[in-house]
Amino acid sequence: MMAEGLKMFYARYEHNINLRIPVEEIKESDRKGLICEFCPAKISWVTPHQQHGKNISAFLRLQKNEQHTSNCKNSVKSAITSLVAHSQNIEDGKLLLEAQDSAFIFRMNVLIEASAALRKATFTPEEEADPDKKTRKRIRYKKTEKRLADYFNTATGIAKIRAKIEESSDKKALSELVKIDYNGKEISWNNFFYDEDRYPILFKKAERIAHPVAILITVKQAQKHINTERSSFYSLKGELCTLEHEDKSKEFFAPGLTCNDTTFFENLEAKDEIIVVGKVRPTTNHWGEGKIFKNLNFNIFNKKQITRLKD
Repeated sequence: MMAEGLKMFYARYEHNINLRIPVEEIKESDRKGLICEFCPAKISWVTPHQQHGKNISAFLRLQKNEQHTSNCKNSVKSAITSLVAHSQNIEDGKLLLEAQDSAFIFRMNVLIEASAALRKATFTPEEEADPDKKTRKRIRYKKTEKRLADYFNTATGIAKIRAKIEESSDKKALSELVKIDYNGKEISWNNFFYDEDRYPILFKKAERIAHPVAILITVKQAQKHINTERSSFYSLKGELCTLEHEDKSKEFFAPGLTCNDTTFFENLEAKDEIIVVGKVRPTTNHWGEGKIFKNLNFNIFNKKQITRLKD
């Protein structure tokens, strides 16, 4: 039986409600008597485990028959409300989350347009001889980059809420509260968010997906700097996900990220569960005895395209 409410990564003790403890610091002897960090709901500790060969870190969930208080930030509705409030403060930006009737519209186009604007604002300082123009261009670039970072912050925030949901009634509540719009067409949550169970679908459809998607990945190891004669970039690999079919055949999915900035992946380490929002590019490579790796590649051009599930 799954529990309603979001997966949690912090708790309090019933006997010491002022102390906020991260899940990895909760000792075995202290696993009884845990409550939500925001409300008195009783919660339990879930052991780290593997799913399809991929590591799932320890987390906390509501105990059976427990409920968060109505305005607790660990309920789906409150999590969305606080994200919406946060995203409405984006300076000189368009609204990424717009109120409509009793729901919010997540406008994918705003994200895409801002990404295009950043590409347009990119320039090499040598291109511009006039120092005033150079300064203006640099300022415009910085502003565009900051706005895009804010948008990605909202996009990964909304995907993070989805990734923390276990119960189908909560999934339904989310899809009723937040509708995803792309060019005036509604995109289903299933076409935006992909966890390890749905890597095969993402791989199959990737070529035809024109909009950014959100994926849940477990980091395999810290970033590597790849330096060849042709190129220099940073690479972050996700853990291999192995899906076994009824006929005992197996499929191997390898998510990976690349970027050109040493700071983008610097705080990420093995077993971190992360959400990435971006455009996916599928490739395959063959390995040994007829093993085919199906790669899900993402090029990262803004640090905020990535967020850790527990942050």
